[in-house]
Amino acid sequence: MSIRSWSKSALLKQGWIIACAPIDEEECTAQLVELLVEDNADGRARRHTLQPWLCYERPVRERFEGRDCCLTVEGPIYKSRDGTGYPLGSQLRTEFGWLDLTPEETNLLADEVRSAIDLVLLRWFARPDMAERRLSSRQSRERYFDDHVARNLILSATPPTASMEQDAHAK
Repeated sequence: MSIRSWSKSALLKQGWIIACAPIDEEECTAQLVELLVEDNADGRARRHTLQPWLCYERPVRERFEGRDCCLTVEGPIYKSRDGTGYPLGSQLRTEFGWLDLTPEETNLLADEVRSAIDLVLLRWFARPDMAERRLSSRQSRERYFDDHVARNLILSATPPTASMEQDAHAK
């Protein structure tokens, strides 16, 4: 069984359909499918992440999601004669409704949002209390250990719930 047919049957088993994958990307596609169909918390998180991307008619190029607003940039990207890339447009969703933006408006807004994100993230990175935590390269995750540490950090940063207090008293 080829990787393509294996991928297709695995996706069909999960209720998904893949039309085609370029031959030079078969291995990457198979790895992606394996990650998506994992029957654990990681697989569910990956599938949950894809759900909003699948509800638009056009391919989603980028998505900027805030608490009250969401900008979905739709592709593919087309190059103009001057070499500038333009998406097909975007949809801006707020609690007040939806706004369709033109390709030019989309580029302007997406650049502004990216700049705002960079500003906030670099401000955090440059904080003095972060200096000793900075690394020159991305560190790989030791899932078992790191997940346990993250869970304990979350628990220590949040007030106990009634069920957590009951569990503690039961022990």
